[in-house]
Amino acid sequence: MRRVFEGLSSAAVVLTAIMVIAGCGATPEDEAEFDVKVAESSLSFTGWVVYDAGTRCTVGGSTMHCCPTGYAMIGAHLSNDVFKCAQLSSTSGSRFLDAGGRRNGMHACPYGSVMVGLHVSNDYLACQYPGTSVVSEYVDGDPGTKDSYPMHVCGAGGYAMSGIHVSNNLFNCAR
Repeated sequence: MRRVFEGLSSAAVVLTAIMVIAGCGATPEDEAEFDVKVAESSLSFTGWVVYDAGTRCTVGGSTMHCCPTGYAMIGAHLSNDVFKCAQLSSTSGSRFLDAGGRRNGMHACPYGSVMVGLHVSNDYLACQYPGTSVVSEYVDGDPGTKDSYPMHVCGAGGYAMSGIHVSNNLFNCAR
């Protein structure tokens, strides 16, 4: 009987150690925080992000700098002509040209769509509807959120650009 008890006791110690190492015994303060902003975002990204300096596309007869197919703009360094692009989980329909839509005091894609390209001198946007719905927008202002590039980007939490005011360095950011 003593041998059975020692065997069970050893097994309990090993099981407890495994649970603690795996995080099952951690206090709530020690556990990673759940990112509510990402969970609430209706835009769905794959996690792939690229800095793009050379992709061109033709939309509505106008050739411009665009993110690669399937990607949306999440930031831009206009003087270097570099975009930060995040891959969308899915898209709906083709890219289309917006030559003058306005929202939040700036040129913007129609509500529900996101920027995939920009022609600064013609003030043209290449827009596309993501496969998931946009539910909110905010204006990221001057000086704006910056990443390590450094470039102006939409804030964390699953946002993509949906509009831009080039001269005021303002982005309309949607999720």
